[in-house]
Amino acid sequence: MSYKVLYRKYRPDSFNKIIGQTSIVETLKNSVTQGTFSHAYIFTGPRGTGKTSTAKVLSKSINCTNLKDGEACGECENCKNFSTSPDIIEIDAASNNGVDEIRELKNNITLAPAASKYKIYIIDEVHMLSQGAFNALLKTLEEPPSHAIFILATTEVYKVPITILSRCQRYDFKKINSRDLIAHLRAVCSQEKIEFEENSLEEIYALSEGCARDALSILDQLSKAHAKITLGSVLETYNIISNRDIDDLLTAIQEKNVEKIVDLIDRFEDSGTNAQKILKKMINYYEKRAISLKLGEKCGISFTIIDRLIKNLNSCYIDARINENVFTMIKMSFLELIDTCSSTITAKESNSKSTQSPIMNVTPKVDDSALKNSSEGMSLTEIRINNCFVDVNKDSLKAVLDAWTNLGDKKISTIDPQNFTPVASSNQYAIFTTEEDSLANLFNIKAQDIEKALKKKDLAVKVVAITAVEWNKEKEKFKANRIKKIKYQLLEEPLLKDDGAEIKGQLDTLFTEKIIEIS
Repeated sequence: MSYKVLYRKYRPDSFNKIIGQTSIVETLKNSVTQGTFSHAYIFTGPRGTGKTSTAKVLSKSINCTNLKDGEACGECENCKNFSTSPDIIEIDAASNNGVDEIRELKNNITLAPAASKYKIYIIDEVHMLSQGAFNALLKTLEEPPSHAIFILATTEVYKVPITILSRCQRYDFKKINSRDLIAHLRAVCSQEKIEFEENSLEEIYALSEGCARDALSILDQLSKAHAKITLGSVLETYNIISNRDIDDLLTAIQEKNVEKIVDLIDRFEDSGTNAQKILKKMINYYEKRAISLKLGEKCGISFTIIDRLIKNLNSCYIDARINENVFTMIKMSFLELIDTCSSTITAKESNSKSTQSPIMNVTPKVDDSALKNSSEGMSLTEIRINNCFVDVNKDSLKAVLDAWTNLGDKKISTIDPQNFTPVASSNQYAIFTTEEDSLANLFNIKAQDIEKALKKKDLAVKVVAITAVEWNKEKEKFKANRIKKIKYQLLEEPLLKDDGAEIKGQLDTLFTEKIIEIS
């Protein structure tokens, strides 16, 4: 087979060809030049960002006998025979994840390299190894023979045991930014004589979500189907909704055009495109519109409406994993705002006729240096974080960690315990962290089920989950408050909607005597 697909043809074979990971490349090149490279590395990050390619480039450079500024020369015997070298061992942990495979690795690692300076093991998708395999790898990874180097790669680093992570030099790969990836696509089009429109490359980048491999695969497919790649051809081939369609939904809200909203969203559903992808594109587009409004751009719709719409769509995005009627919920998100938009306009008109406004939709500024005495205006997540900090202690955290570990791999109402880590606890509350915002939201939705599972382990705590980024912010706030000697005060949680309290309150206003008893 003579034809090679673009993502394989343009796979980086030197540090200079790796895109979007400048700081990592510079650090690795310097370590190779100075001969200070580690015996074990772990490369983490999203798919298609260059982890395995960088591992191969690093391996080639380490074994090169004629380095040039940290780059492999490509001319020595080790460089020429790199792809067939018996000293470069690639292991796919997804299909070789058992204890036996790792034991075989341990037996072979003591043998000296056949022709190279170092024997290098590249273990891809290392998070797929079983617990037994990780245990078998642990000692070898800590004290390998002087001629052996390990390079581990994973997209889900939180599944790798901390004992493994602590023995490796860690590099976090990031999604490739639009500037670098579009420039790369432009260069590939020039090399391959592919005609294109500039805005089509921007849409390809959006489709790839910062993944170079996906972007090149999309470009490859489009170049076979069309003489010239245009924005229209990208939208048609991949059933993508255009920015114009998304903007038309805003116009429909302004015009109170129910039929148009329903028709557009039905069209999105009929396209067969994944609902989460549609929602993500909508949220990203409306975010840009909201920022433009704050920068002073004139628009026929208010910031408040767009803000509320983004929050509604984000809720739909979270529910999309477990809700079969997600497109119905999207319709409701837009239709609800028709009434909101009308009431906002009415309020503005009445405000212009009176000197003193009876309705003010302005959020008062709060001094972040002082803690709230009341839970009014706070979300349940914020209240539980606050209440955990009231009496946070290490003994409680240890108890939560033990109980959480004992849950093992058993899922709790679609929640995988391995995706979450307890980071703080008091006698009554526990805070967990995870890598993704959507996972944190799903955890909080299922909080009651999780609390029941922990109660079976003799642990009665209320739980809440936030992302690792949010946790770092909360931790810094906690430290600052301790320095200022500001004490956290226990806040009362709002009653759940289904506990009958709201209904009972409404009935009490209707009847002067309590003639109805609600159990």
